[in-house]
Amino acid sequence: MKKSSTFVLAGLASVLAASAAFAADYHDYDYSDKYVAADEAAVYEGTDEWPEVTWNYDCSTGENSTWAQAGYYFAALMAESTDGAVLVEVYPGEQLTNGDQVAGIQALIDGDTLQVSMHSNLIYANFDSRFNVVSLPYIFENYDDVDAVLEGEGGEALKNVLSEYGLVCLGIGENGFRQITNSKKPITSVADLSDIKMRICSNDLCAEVYKEWGCDASVMNWAETYTALQQGTVDGEENPETAIDSASVQDVQDYISLWNAYYDCLFFCINGNAYDQLTDSQKQIVAANAAKAVAYQKETNRQKVDELVAEWTESGAMEVTPLDQIDSDSFREAAAGAADWYKGTLVSNAGMSEDDAAALIAAFQK
Repeated sequence: MKKSSTFVLAGLASVLAASAAFAADYHDYDYSDKYVAADEAAVYEGTDEWPEVTWNYDCSTGENSTWAQAGYYFAALMAESTDGAVLVEVYPGEQLTNGDQVAGIQALIDGDTLQVSMHSNLIYANFDSRFNVVSLPYIFENYDDVDAVLEGEGGEALKNVLSEYGLVCLGIGENGFRQITNSKKPITSVADLSDIKMRICSNDLCAEVYKEWGCDASVMNWAETYTALQQGTVDGEENPETAIDSASVQDVQDYISLWNAYYDCLFFCINGNAYDQLTDSQKQIVAANAAKAVAYQKETNRQKVDELVAEWTESGAMEVTPLDQIDSDSFREAAAGAADWYKGTLVSNAGMSEDDAAALIAAFQK
């Protein structure tokens, strides 16, 4: 992939000349012929002037991650569509909340520090257990299953939940299937987890599933995890390949197992008050550009997953255990009670009826 800075310097100098203030953010994403902001930005045909605003975009992972790159692409699209009136500043790695992912979402809800973000459903579940439904173990076999559910009934249900928190979800991106790494041995069956100290994110479903798997798991902020792995405070962690790479986890871990045990998505959200400052025609532009940024993130994320697995396998950065060498049934059977446990939390914590809780789970098991 080429850096879009090359494209900007070569082909967009005249377009950006009048918008130097946002040029630095404009060209900070990887692009291909399919994702050139000057060509793909939604065209505004309304008569109202765009308000001159700055939106802060936040995500948990580092600058080179697909989450951050989606933010840079969104910034480029909005700069094009609004002739620089709407400036999107990108802050990877929860820079504005000291690495605290939960605080990042709260800041988005409040709308003062952050106006736009990509955050995982697992972190949103700290606010509402309904978001955990995406990450029940083994409900998705592959990307086709994921897309069918999140682009359909399941995704719409969660967008409605987000609206209850004053957020407008403009698209559902991808963190991906969470793979497990560690410094001790290959993980091929549930028995291999018995002596592994595992870092997990702050999420009650995740904690329950690892408990059912017999693993010593503890919550830790992502910003603290690299040092903990390096110092041996914990033996391992679990994250999708792109998140692992963006934090250079492969430098302090020896093994990765591509078990595809569970999945998490990313909600591309904008604070509702910020969104409502716009006219309907302006909202359509923001929504169109957000959809393009999400499509860019998903496509590049999946491409990068394949590239990273091939790279790690060839270089030996970590010993890679592929899915076909993993006893998935042992993990499925050990976590067989997770769905019932989760249904109980929906009733007790989210105030849902048993029928409504069952219907939500069913929407993600198609």
